[in-house]
Amino acid sequence: MKLRNILMIAATAGVMFASADRTGVVGYTAGDYSDMNTFPQNATNVAHTSGDNFNFVWADGGNTWGFSGAFSYDDAGEQVAGNELVNMLWTNGNYGVTFGLNMDSGTAASTEPVVAEVAGETTMNMGFGMGLGDDWDMGFTYSTAGDSPMSLNARGNLGFWAFDVMEVGYASDDINTTIDVNMYGLKDWGATTGMFAMGFVNSDAYAWGGTEAASYLTTGFSVESQLAGWCELRMGYNKMFNVGAEVGADESNETFSAGIGFNYDSVQLDMTLSDGTLGNMMSNPLHYVNGRNATGLTSSWTLSYTW
Repeated sequence: MKLRNILMIAATAGVMFASADRTGVVGYTAGDYSDMNTFPQNATNVAHTSGDNFNFVWADGGNTWGFSGAFSYDDAGEQVAGNELVNMLWTNGNYGVTFGLNMDSGTAASTEPVVAEVAGETTMNMGFGMGLGDDWDMGFTYSTAGDSPMSLNARGNLGFWAFDVMEVGYASDDINTTIDVNMYGLKDWGATTGMFAMGFVNSDAYAWGGTEAASYLTTGFSVESQLAGWCELRMGYNKMFNVGAEVGADESNETFSAGIGFNYDSVQLDMTLSDGTLGNMMSNPLHYVNGRNATGLTSSWTLSYTW
């Protein structure tokens, strides 16, 4: 099955345009506008924000242009003005390019009465993406900022057993190198789309509780169900097995996530639920209906407009 046909399955489920708050739960970006973060040639018309950033992408005369920006945070967690001079994207549908230029004024925010002075710095980030035939996408990113990784990603048609798609990722910085191979398949169950994935990760980053590089076997699945024409419930589960755990280190690590999406024609609101929220809502829904919940409903959200 061609990759473009797989994307049609996602579109049929009503999720062709969503956000990182969706893809972080379902576990894949194909068929979603956030896919352009890895493969800029797949950019599409969208404007979205998560409260401290903006992104605007539009097509014009056979080309697609995009601009984005975000606030920064100091060491105390306070929001300060961003130092991005430009952060833009261009694609003609076959090739895509991203470019960013950041200029640090040399003034570091501080909680003390005296503002600390540091050396100013100018950094650049660049990206390139292209389609390889009808079935594969490739994306490359590089940044001159300290400790920023260089990354190379590819995704394409697989057609093996329960897996329709293969993803291969390589990232390397001054300290760590990570290689990630992942396979997943999408299943169309009417109003619900299911995803099942398996993969392998090798990383120089420290393992949980360990002090050396490690290799992991990964498994994951997600379910995205359309509760109504305007509401979707998403749940995702991932588990990583350390195949060579050190003495005293954890052999495995697992994560569960849940989210809700609201679609009002061209406007979408995607929310990632806070840890434990879904269980609390099921056990005591009246607290949330009446606004008496003690914990926040979401850990993050994205408001989007697509056309």
